[in-house]
Amino acid sequence: MRNIIYITLLAILFFSSCEKAIDLKLPDNTPKYVIEAVLTNEAGGCRVSISQTKAFTGDNTFAGISGATVTISGNGTSQTLSPTTAGIYQHPSFTGVPGNTYQLTVKVDGKTFTASSTMPQPVAFDSLYVKKGEGNNKDGSPLLYAFASYRDPAATKNYYRFLQYVNTKKEKTVFIADDEFTNGNTVNNRLSFSNDNDDPARNIKSGDHLTVEMLCLDPIVYQYWYSLKNSAGGDGNNAAPSNPDTNLSDGALGYFSSHTIQRKTILAP
Repeated sequence: MRNIIYITLLAILFFSSCEKAIDLKLPDNTPKYVIEAVLTNEAGGCRVSISQTKAFTGDNTFAGISGATVTISGNGTSQTLSPTTAGIYQHPSFTGVPGNTYQLTVKVDGKTFTASSTMPQPVAFDSLYVKKGEGNNKDGSPLLYAFASYRDPAATKNYYRFLQYVNTKKEKTVFIADDEFTNGNTVNNRLSFSNDNDDPARNIKSGDHLTVEMLCLDPIVYQYWYSLKNSAGGDGNNAAPSNPDTNLSDGALGYFSSHTIQRKTILAP
């Protein structure tokens, strides 16, 4: 996710035999920190990335921000994450406990950013299967979709996100769900997306290795993904016209999500 809008404006006016280039001199936006922080209930799931937005006139490279101090505290403990590569901070064994609230603190360049996230209780990911949809792919093969099946608990409000991988390639569509209309029911959630660029690697085909991860989110983080999906047409890799909601303080972009995670892998029939 990069919350950048690149704009190239060129105005040329023709008058008879002469032409003149108009320089609009757009002011650059003040760079903002972008923090994407995750704590899960499994080892290796504690990771924070830090970068900055770029000015309108900047290039299309995104360098990670080094030199930050990153801590996550909660459940009676506080852990400092170690830098691994530029802009990436991790802890190999720190795991979250469902029901507990965790606080993120990022100190960088004299600034301090904070966020809080409560890890929900997990909802069992019962099964993953594939069914044919209407129509065909561009190559004539049938459209296949992944279905995630789970029983939504009636006693609580629940929010979900799903990540789909076809032969280890991550689908860029933002798949989210809540239980507004499915509370207490068995849900068979079809992970639908539109392959607008006809990339064959995105389509599920017979014999593909399909992996789906099911994340249980807190409501604030769900709102982040909901606003990103609505702003960017469901594609989390596209720059959004407006910045999605965030639980980070002091103008930082991004999110801190403490969530549970479950995954299933099948061979597409």
